[in-house]
Amino acid sequence: MSGGDSAALARKALEETRPFVVAGHTTVEWRLEQLELLRSALLEEKDAMCKAINADLSVDEAQAILFQISSIFGEVDGCIDNLAQWSAPYQVSTPAALQPATSWVRPQPKGVVLVIGAWNYPFNVTIGPAATALAAGNCLVVKPSELAPESANVMQRIFDRLDGRAVRCVQGGAEIASTLVAQPFDHIVYTGGDRVAKLILAAAAPNMTPVTLELGGKSPVIMCDGVNLKEACRRIATHKFTNTGQTCIAPDYVLVERGIRDKVVGLLTEEVRSMFGDKAHTAEHYGRLVNQLGADRLLAALREDHGGKVLLGGASKPEGSFKESHRYVPPTLVLDPRPESLLLENEIFGPILPIVTIDSYQEAIAYVNSKPKPLALYIFAPSSIAERILDKTSSGGAIVGDAIVHKGNPDLPFGGIGNSGMGRMHGIHGFRELSNERAVMYRPLWAPSPLSLPVNVTLANAMYAYMTARPGKFLRKNLLKFLGVLVLLIQLWARHKRSKA
Repeated sequence: MSGGDSAALARKALEETRPFVVAGHTTVEWRLEQLELLRSALLEEKDAMCKAINADLSVDEAQAILFQISSIFGEVDGCIDNLAQWSAPYQVSTPAALQPATSWVRPQPKGVVLVIGAWNYPFNVTIGPAATALAAGNCLVVKPSELAPESANVMQRIFDRLDGRAVRCVQGGAEIASTLVAQPFDHIVYTGGDRVAKLILAAAAPNMTPVTLELGGKSPVIMCDGVNLKEACRRIATHKFTNTGQTCIAPDYVLVERGIRDKVVGLLTEEVRSMFGDKAHTAEHYGRLVNQLGADRLLAALREDHGGKVLLGGASKPEGSFKESHRYVPPTLVLDPRPESLLLENEIFGPILPIVTIDSYQEAIAYVNSKPKPLALYIFAPSSIAERILDKTSSGGAIVGDAIVHKGNPDLPFGGIGNSGMGRMHGIHGFRELSNERAVMYRPLWAPSPLSLPVNVTLANAMYAYMTARPGKFLRKNLLKFLGVLVLLIQLWARHKRSKA
């Protein structure tokens, strides 16, 4: 597609959907209708989605259903079940000095939302935000990842079933994506890497388009003595090697106390072998990297002089057919690579797990805090230590006692901080992210304004006393009421005095 064609397609997608939301057609009833259509399409395309995920990522049907597809229904159903409550105006308190008045927040659509999906969980990270955008009453333009082409084709069919006046699915590569993000959308949701995220921010800046970024980074695991190490290692291994490690919140490396390191190393090795055997390339349930470029990047990191000890796996090419060896990186454990190695400097995003020895949880805290803030942090430690770690670190999300599964709770906000992203999605948090939370106050015309000119000195002093009062909670509550009434009386007196002048 030529640059001119890309620009025309991008402009058309935006220009032909915006009038629908501007005209006020995205009512709650319309939103529910679209979400039900989306749900029906997902049910009908379930087998096609499984086949597409297998073609794009070599993920078997069971894993596709469990990890890639089922959670989408949680997002869509959450929107359907809660839409009436989420979309309703809600009242907030009004300071006594501004009485009589009522204050409300009225959620309203932002306009047209652009959702740019990723390839690693193509349906989950694309359809989830799209459903939330529709629930918030926005029109929608979706750009699936071109690196998962079969999944993109299925999504094209799914979105084509929705109202074409408000929903468009646009396929293409970097050229169409760069053209889309330069258009004056009302919000952009992007899932992917930080390099592209910075380009999107730069492209969105001239239009002042708000952007939600779901990125990644190196999500650490901290392991301390005093917990069930066998179960901890089982959970770490399971969640690390799900989707061949191509998960934005997968454990990226493990910080383990020296006193339990050898036991943890043995247990992790045992768990990985029990899952995939000694020849993972022949295991039907072990996937592949999305492309050979991704595999080559990881193999290069293993082949460099990283200074660590390879406990399992490695960079050697397996014997077997092209299908078995293409895009293949074995499940790999590496003990104590150098801090400056590629394994510890860059996000791995694949089936390699470095294990780093530490002397204390305080050292683990210092290590984590010396790096960019991660999307997730996983803690396996006694509760008192876990709470100290939570208090002294920062991450988009965290779990004590497991990994990854917090993303499956639609009531928890999901997102990053700093290099791992900005904004929050899921449930009510995503609804508010993609809504204009409009502040509305109602005041009767018979009541004097607290800001009438010229300013009365007595009124100003009463207002100052009101704003600076810091008695105990009970006294404060009642004193503020009294001062609020006093301010109102002074306003009425000042108004009466002016009318007599």
